[in-house]
Amino acid sequence: MFFYIKRFWKENSIVFLLMLITGVCQTVAGVLTAYALNALIEFDYQSFFIILLIILGVYFVFLLFMNFEINKQSQTMQMMSTTIRMDMTERMERASYSGFHEKQVGTYASWLSTDINTIETHGFDQFYAVVKGVIATFTAIIGLFVFHWSIVLWTLLISGLTLLLPKMYQKKLANVSLKTTEEGEHFLSRITDVLNGFDTLFSFNLLKKITTDTEKASLVLAKAKNKRASIIAKVAILGALGNIFGQLSILGLTGYLAFLSVVSVGAFSATGNLASTVFNTVGNLSQQIASFQSVGPIFDKFEKIKSRSQQVNQKIDQVDSGIILKNMSYAYGDKQVLEHINQVFDLGKKYAIVGASGSGKTTLLNILNGKLTDYTGSIIFNGYELNALSGYDLREAILYLDQQPYLFDGTIRDNITLGESFTDEEIMLALEQSSLQEVVAQLPNGIDTSIGESGRLLSGGQKQRVTLARGLIRGKQIILLDEGTSSLDQKSALEIEESLMSQKDLTVIMITHHLREEIKEKLDDVLRLSSQ
Repeated sequence: MFFYIKRFWKENSIVFLLMLITGVCQTVAGVLTAYALNALIEFDYQSFFIILLIILGVYFVFLLFMNFEINKQSQTMQMMSTTIRMDMTERMERASYSGFHEKQVGTYASWLSTDINTIETHGFDQFYAVVKGVIATFTAIIGLFVFHWSIVLWTLLISGLTLLLPKMYQKKLANVSLKTTEEGEHFLSRITDVLNGFDTLFSFNLLKKITTDTEKASLVLAKAKNKRASIIAKVAILGALGNIFGQLSILGLTGYLAFLSVVSVGAFSATGNLASTVFNTVGNLSQQIASFQSVGPIFDKFEKIKSRSQQVNQKIDQVDSGIILKNMSYAYGDKQVLEHINQVFDLGKKYAIVGASGSGKTTLLNILNGKLTDYTGSIIFNGYELNALSGYDLREAILYLDQQPYLFDGTIRDNITLGESFTDEEIMLALEQSSLQEVVAQLPNGIDTSIGESGRLLSGGQKQRVTLARGLIRGKQIILLDEGTSSLDQKSALEIEESLMSQKDLTVIMITHHLREEIKEKLDDVLRLSSQ
């Protein structure tokens, strides 16, 4: 957390300066109350009202700068939170395929939402509260010096004891805070999972499961939060005890000094106010420090996102040769999926991969796309070993079209361009090549029609056409097609496959369970896989 505070040191310095100004104003007003009370005791009405007017002016300055402080603090905190989110997503960008999928998507969503909110409320907010309190305490102690040094000495002694008491719960608070964030991740994952299954539950008249699963997950989360609140309560009580004793003892000491005529009677009011500032701060300080320290494990968790190997540094400047598999094998743990595969995929040629379910067809495409790198044997692409190439460069040359395409909430145009810039001519050509132009023509807003969450307003076949257009528009030299036409009717599927076969410079490697004779005739080779 302190990394980001230092990173935005200029903005935070302004916040601290504003805190100092408001702290000085509070202390000056507190000291002036002693002089106002003394004037009142002496029936010096003129001095009394003049001091009141000065106090009023001080409070006006206080309110003005407090407004600046609150706004600047919020702006700075949101800048830091946004930067944390950006750093997290950049880590996800650098994550390996398997490393990213070690956690559920709901977990990452929880990190970017719930955990950031936790960092804001228990981290940044509490840190600012500590700084503000320390500044207010420092100025208040200077104010106490105006009256007598013994009051300052006693204040420092009791403050130290008040700070030490709650430290016994510091480690426990950090542990339960981490546990609470973890349960928050599990809660979001469970809720996301059951809500995504709404259509299935609706079909079976089992929508009650949404309520029961939510209740179970909520109870577990509530238990973790209640445990955290219990620890915080103990810390708060210890701080409050020190606070109460400190304020009462300062009033007692000031009263004693007043009886001895060491300080004026008006000092009783002023030292009470200043002591209140000091001990309210000190009483809350341990709780606040423990709170912002408790977010440390959250940042440690972010650091554990596994990055792709930094030793992968071979670059692809230009694709000059195809893919050669030599005795290539792959296993998921103890389960052998592919074994001693030998195959050549030349540039510009067309291939099909066939085999029974479980024979490793999709696994092979995931390897060729760089998602899985822990294969054995050899795969040579463009003259280099596949797992020694930059994954980014590899995917710039090779396009993988999933058999379960994912569409984003947005328009057809959004889902084809994915935020990149293409001309209308390029988009229309991609629509034509994917046999999507007739579908688009029938939509109310054409290519700019919203297709809903996960493309729910499109049929399965239409979704596959959009993802195919998404790939074709990018002019990749090699296309890996994993049952990319399985959801289309026979006529549309044949049109798309024939279009791919007819593109001279395009290398196509397609998985299919239904190898049509019209397509088989146009293939250069068929790789047949058998179940291990």
